[in-house]
Amino acid sequence: MNMQVQIESLFATQQQDWEQFRCTIEQMKKPRLKRFVWGKEYTVYVQLNPARIASVTAKREVADIENRPCFLCEANRPTEQKGISFLEKYIILCNPYPIIKQHLTIALHSHVPQRIRRKMGDMLTLAEELPDYIIFYNGAKSGASVPEHFHFQAGLKSHILQQGDNELRSCMVIESESKDEAVELFEDVYQYLYHFQPDEEEPMISVVAFIEKGKYKIHVFPRKAARPKQYFMEGTKKLLITPGALDMAGLFTVVREEDFEKITQQDIEDIYAQVSRQII
Repeated sequence: MNMQVQIESLFATQQQDWEQFRCTIEQMKKPRLKRFVWGKEYTVYVQLNPARIASVTAKREVADIENRPCFLCEANRPTEQKGISFLEKYIILCNPYPIIKQHLTIALHSHVPQRIRRKMGDMLTLAEELPDYIIFYNGAKSGASVPEHFHFQAGLKSHILQQGDNELRSCMVIESESKDEAVELFEDVYQYLYHFQPDEEEPMISVVAFIEKGKYKIHVFPRKAARPKQYFMEGTKKLLITPGALDMAGLFTVVREEDFEKITQQDIEDIYAQVSRQII
């Protein structure tokens, strides 16, 4: 049985056996969306998704992380949550708070920090196993709500999530027919971006990877901030947004109805300008 069939079976049984997951899947069937377009080249959707509030508002200070249980560790996961083994070192889980269809979390068995270096090969192997999916990664300071435990995420492909570079934010595109070459090129990009942030344990990046027409594609979004200033404002100026890889690709998630109603095209341009590092 190939992995995509296994995952379809996992989603079916989890919806049957796990009430919380079944409820969030039902909510996802009627998403509220707003669409913004820049010419003929680029589109951003804004999705209202209140179930994501814990992720969007997650505390990321060291003291907060040290004093909370890690819900990606087996001992702390819900008893109803089941998974599929991958490469004998990861477990593939249905994400209980999905953003996109067939939203998965692929967690390393070991409790180690969110660092993608030397794991791009695993990411592309997963893309091989899941040709109908995109695989994505949020850096520890670039959208990850669980920066203390390494994980990828995945979900079904859509055009909006496969967009490359544009004038709103930087995207360094890697494309190759060879997995080994794609991994080597990613290492070059990683080292290049590291020079901008030499004091960080990892350069701030969000990453989307997928296979298309026989080619490995990696979209690296260089980051300079985890959250825009609007996140920290008060009153009507506040926008509760923590951009991750999907936001950088073109699908913004907001968790409050008031933010969904008031967010504008200019807000999106401003948020991208604040969190994206321009690469010349």
